[in-house]
Amino acid sequence: MDCSLDYPDISVYEMLSSSASRYSSNTAVNYYGNKISYQELLSETDKCAAALKCAGCCPGDHVAVILPNIPQAVMLFYACSRIGAICDMIHPLSAVNELKAYIEASDAKVIFAFEDVLPNLAFLTGSDRKVYSVSASDYLPSLARIGFRIRSRHDKASESSDTFKSFISHGEKELAVLTDLAYTDQDEPCAMLYTGGTTGKNKGVILTSRNFNYSAIEAIDSCGCLLPGDKLLAVLPVFHGFGLGVGVHTVMAFGGTSVLLPIFKLKRFLKLIEKYKPEVIAGVPAIFGAMIANDADVDMSFVKLVISGGDRLPPEMQRKFNDLLRRHGSYAVIRQGYGLTECLSGVCLMPPGCLKENCLGVPYKDTEICIVDTGSDEICSPGAKGEIIISGPAVMSGYLDEPEETGTALKVRSDGKTWLYTGDLGHKDEEGYVFFDSRIKRMIVTNGYNVYPSVLEDIICSCAGVRECAVAGVPDELRGEICKAYIVFDDDSEDGKAEVLKRVKDSLTLNVSRFALPKAYVTMDDLPRTSLGKVDYETLIKQG
Repeated sequence: MDCSLDYPDISVYEMLSSSASRYSSNTAVNYYGNKISYQELLSETDKCAAALKCAGCCPGDHVAVILPNIPQAVMLFYACSRIGAICDMIHPLSAVNELKAYIEASDAKVIFAFEDVLPNLAFLTGSDRKVYSVSASDYLPSLARIGFRIRSRHDKASESSDTFKSFISHGEKELAVLTDLAYTDQDEPCAMLYTGGTTGKNKGVILTSRNFNYSAIEAIDSCGCLLPGDKLLAVLPVFHGFGLGVGVHTVMAFGGTSVLLPIFKLKRFLKLIEKYKPEVIAGVPAIFGAMIANDADVDMSFVKLVISGGDRLPPEMQRKFNDLLRRHGSYAVIRQGYGLTECLSGVCLMPPGCLKENCLGVPYKDTEICIVDTGSDEICSPGAKGEIIISGPAVMSGYLDEPEETGTALKVRSDGKTWLYTGDLGHKDEEGYVFFDSRIKRMIVTNGYNVYPSVLEDIICSCAGVRECAVAGVPDELRGEICKAYIVFDDDSEDGKAEVLKRVKDSLTLNVSRFALPKAYVTMDDLPRTSLGKVDYETLIKQG
């Protein structure tokens, strides 16, 4: 394809290595005050790569990484690229059956699990897969590490598994197994992220080094203000395309610092802003809503870029957050972006100073976004609503072992280009700005995570004693939406309903990630219906 930007033909590991050669002493990762330089990060990554090779990992093998935003997750991502393995980034709050399905589908050879996740991996007992326990404390500064261990109970939890510390220590002794050159093919898979895609079925999105590198360079160009040494407060999770693609790899590409925050808690978030003074803040609307609701009183005079993604940014929130920035010394304005896991992260961003409401911005320089009529597939004229489709270097290779799902999402049009059909409805104005209107598919977005209500409904309805159910997204001021389940029971007695509801909750806990669980359950005699006899979700949402 013809490109207007300069993209090196290298792997994501080599992108990190290139930055390490230019910014060796710069801080790459700041983890609660432990500042890991680019050279140190590269060194630790090489140890991980050597240990992976010693564990039998070969090019094309999958490595499951079930971790929050901690340094080990960053190291493992680049280490997999170093040897040509595929890094499967998995949500630590995934349900037991989800974890089992992910690991079996990819046939992951080695698994790195956060301490709290280990009990959910009991199904691996007796298998030949290697499991390493990973602690949040390993890379904390010494005093913080001592405090963490005193407060936690994880010392005994890791006795039954090998630890990341033993893993990387072995790699340090075996560096000779690494060849002089890193695995370079940028068109081979380097990572896999999970998503419900355009249909709601959990699928592995295959992403290449080309996807990551091109996306990073396009993002740097579109932001227009990123400089070596700039700090980004990385609260978006690494198992999410926005978190891994922007919060980590884009930062590594321009020589910045990724300030890692494993879990969003407003007080901690504000404390890190105050302490480390990040020039860049990237988050989902729920984060900005929390700052507005609590009237966050923190100096922000150093903030030059704020990016919102993962969900629609309400106009009122946009106005209020821009006002908050002004009152605390920053002349930045919040810039909304747009993307999907199927194209890693953002492919569209509001230009500097743009104040258009409900606007997703303009496409990245080497990315095309079109609006097509959902009936004819013809390109829509400005202002006309249609499906958003994307073509560009960040678009995925496809879904793991899902040819039909891949064929639904990726289509070659008459122009010979492959286009990603997003399932989102939008329009363009006369100036080429892209706007989001609604979704074709039923989907709930809570705290930036996509939840497909049909998946929850299938699980609930499979429980004995449930006649029918519906799951709807109810507006929530901070989280955007929350899941609410409306259930019609066979048994009218209170005891009978309580017993069935317990069965429903147990089944959901086993099969659905924690963030997707309904926040409320409503008992109904009958579900509201439209004139065509379908469940009337609009009425349920209005009922709250």
